[in-house]
Amino acid sequence: MLILLLLIISSVLFLTFTEDYLGKYKWGIYILVCLFLIIYAGLKPIGFDRDSSNYQWMFMHPDSNKADTAVEPLFVILSRVLYLIWPDVSCLFLFFALLGITAKFIAIKQLTPMLFLPLFSYLQNFYLLHDLTQIRAGVTSGLFLLALYPLANQKKLKAFGIIILGVLFHYSALCLLPILFLNNKRFDLKWKIVLWSIVPFCCLLYILNLDLLTVVEIPYITEKVEAYKTLSEFGVAEKARLLSPFPVIKALVFLYLLYFAETIEEYIPSIYLLLRIFGCSLLAYFALSSFTILSMRISELYGIVEIILYPCIIYTVRPQLVGKCAVCIIAVFEMVYNLAINDLLDFTA
Repeated sequence: MLILLLLIISSVLFLTFTEDYLGKYKWGIYILVCLFLIIYAGLKPIGFDRDSSNYQWMFMHPDSNKADTAVEPLFVILSRVLYLIWPDVSCLFLFFALLGITAKFIAIKQLTPMLFLPLFSYLQNFYLLHDLTQIRAGVTSGLFLLALYPLANQKKLKAFGIIILGVLFHYSALCLLPILFLNNKRFDLKWKIVLWSIVPFCCLLYILNLDLLTVVEIPYITEKVEAYKTLSEFGVAEKARLLSPFPVIKALVFLYLLYFAETIEEYIPSIYLLLRIFGCSLLAYFALSSFTILSMRISELYGIVEIILYPCIIYTVRPQLVGKCAVCIIAVFEMVYNLAINDLLDFTA
């Protein structure tokens, strides 16, 4: 499995630097890569990732209390139906991979003129994290990315419908509804102040060991948060985990792209909406840090826009080859961190 994954990644890396020379074959190759990724995610062995064993158990026992409480009703229904078609959990994996990965491929095509550089960025992080591991979140993040094109074009009802569809696959999609209040207008002075203040504000929260769940007094919730922090011994170790390389890289890229937003607009018309959402991802990570799992989950869902935003670096430097190399280095670092530090996949399975 490892050799095959590295082969796919290497092929996409090659396509990243040769995309301009592919001509009419580009779209066929793009679709072919999509199919390979779907098959790879769908036919993975049990134990290859952290969640596959649990999904297999729930697929085989959809009527159990554990399945009813752990997953959404749609998952239970799909498990029953797909079991009748093919009584193997690979059927479920293939179905979720088909939805989640296809949605992301369509969204990439809609949001950026590039294909393989965003795809390479996606492979190193969100493909491993969502579509290979958290398959329900993989569908939700794909639908969220798919909702951004209509939202950027003021088709909020369509975007709302796509996000609600995502809720059926993972309840966490409810936290995506606030983006419907965002738009793709150029930043006025108010928005510039707000967005440029996000990173310093996050740094302040980190230094003071604070977050909005404890700073703002909310009856019942504040007490629960304080109890959780006491039980989890929220201290140096948890704080160090909070400041992992991912949010640091995100903060630096966010500030850099914010500075060049008007330059990037010529190539990525939805840049202003994407940066607003990216800012929300950073803010959620630090502002909800009392609940680490909650802050990471929300930050990851909003952060799916990074697969469109990181490649925008190439529009800010000359030659563009330098920008491509920078994006690829960031992407490879994310993959190494996911595989070596987070131990996301088990290649002995």
